[in-house]
Amino acid sequence: MPRKRTERLSSEQARRIAEECYGEVLAYCRRHAPVGHEPADLAQETFLRFVRAGSYHERGKPIAYLMRIARSVCIDASRRRRLETVSLDFDLPTMEQGESDIELKEALAKLPGDLREAVELRYGTGLDVSEVAKVLGISRFSVRRRINAALRLLEKELGEGDLDGQGRP
Repeated sequence: MPRKRTERLSSEQARRIAEECYGEVLAYCRRHAPVGHEPADLAQETFLRFVRAGSYHERGKPIAYLMRIARSVCIDASRRRRLETVSLDFDLPTMEQGESDIELKEALAKLPGDLREAVELRYGTGLDVSEVAKVLGISRFSVRRRINAALRLLEKELGEGDLDGQGRP
């Protein structure tokens, strides 16, 4: 597949992307900020790295690229402090508020970190499988495997059948 030519990111393009994506990047940082780190600072660092890179390949959604940066920022912060990340706090789009929401959050918190992160990126951020693979630096097959494993564990934990209503994540 031919690569698109890398162009310098204009300040207008960077501003537009930041305005469109800031909320999702901040939400990701809130879920993954190590204790002792301010999520807003990590989100700001994400956008600083994005702008400092100076170029952006227009391939796919900018949010996928930003999530990859945000993930690196949070991992770097965690390594510096060697602390565990904060538990996730997001809603799946199809869930209603109430007791089932609390049960879902508890079940998500019990998932292993790699499975939880794949589910969060897919359903919490709305990235497709290919974009999640880019963010995590793994194959699409691995992403599907993680999501399917997470959904099976969630189904078992919640005692429910088909979580997505279509037999697939």
